[in-house]
Amino acid sequence: MVTSKYFLVVLLFSLLLSFGLLSSASDPFGGRSAERYREEEEDEDSINPFLFRRRKYAYGRYQEDNGSLWVLHKFIQKHLILTGYNDYRVAFLEANPNTFVLPHHCDAERIYVVTNGKGTLSILTDKKRESFNLVPGVAVRVPTGSTVYLVNQDNNQKLNIAVLVRPVNNPGKFEEFFPGGQYPQSFYRHFSPDILETVLNTRSELLDRLLQANQSQLGMFRRASQEQIRTLSQGATTPSEKEEGFAFNLFAQKPKYSNQNGKFFEACPREFELLRGVDAAVVGFELNQGSIFLPHYNTESTFVIIVTEGNGVRLSAGDAFIVPAGHPVTYFASENQHWRFIAFGLYHQNNTKIFIAGKDNVVKQMDCAAKELAFGVPSSLVDEVFNNLPESYFVTRQSQQRGSE
Repeated sequence: MVTSKYFLVVLLFSLLLSFGLLSSASDPFGGRSAERYREEEEDEDSINPFLFRRRKYAYGRYQEDNGSLWVLHKFIQKHLILTGYNDYRVAFLEANPNTFVLPHHCDAERIYVVTNGKGTLSILTDKKRESFNLVPGVAVRVPTGSTVYLVNQDNNQKLNIAVLVRPVNNPGKFEEFFPGGQYPQSFYRHFSPDILETVLNTRSELLDRLLQANQSQLGMFRRASQEQIRTLSQGATTPSEKEEGFAFNLFAQKPKYSNQNGKFFEACPREFELLRGVDAAVVGFELNQGSIFLPHYNTESTFVIIVTEGNGVRLSAGDAFIVPAGHPVTYFASENQHWRFIAFGLYHQNNTKIFIAGKDNVVKQMDCAAKELAFGVPSSLVDEVFNNLPESYFVTRQSQQRGSE
């Protein structure tokens, strides 16, 4: 009984009270001291198991001068409520301008989604190599065990990628394996010299030169020359809205929901075969200044939502939060902020989004008797309230205020 009450309190604080994306350009602490703001933030973190602030709940697996790989802590480490999502992990890859990410493979199925910058990514399977140009919105499936490497083509901007990871060996645990490099160590160094000489048909001195090279260069990120970048980018294809090989461009599609207040893009496992292996959707949405994404819930899918643009009192770029299936949620932006998000919908195969406000809200479909019994008032009053907003999906606060006048 105690657990049930606590869970209800958590939901009230985290979901039914919405994810308010409030901000103030002139005073980021809303008139409070920085110390008081940090105390309030810690209080919210302690009672809200669905919020993962990156600076607190992610660790740097690789933190280097030329880039970094951050991994969000296991969901279960935040709270037992999130046990059901422990098959998945979320990571953030950042490559500085003109930086190469070393070839590696992983014991996990991965979906890369570009949030900022441009580059080229190559995937090597047992049969072929495929290379893709990377721009914001491009999603790439990297199959388990496939070798992948990429380069940031830009001279000024970072290349930022959100990564959904589904390990295959041990739920929630995954590891990268590198053919070349010192630290992380090349997997070839784990074989004896005699074995390597035989299987590679190469003299020991050549093997020593190969495996001892670049001992001073540690990590998974390397600076690349312009000539090397051009070579790495040759022959790469530009993903479109349709699935081609291992990639597609989410933002090249027609938005599922769209008006002057916001946009919502969604790629589902039903339509994209490359997403079926992880049973996850890839979503991107944005809120214009002063806009509200109408309250809704998802029938089957739990969403991991990552802030890619925008900074406010409760959320900042790089933060992540979880919206469990079945729980109502809404998002609203302040008058001076534009927000963008990338999201992964977990266990998404049969999901439907149900709106509980706006033109297409589910209450409008109820029988008159059901409305009266549910709300304890005449159905005409229920209709007056729930038929009042003529807009769908995204609205502004001004339209909300006009409707109540």
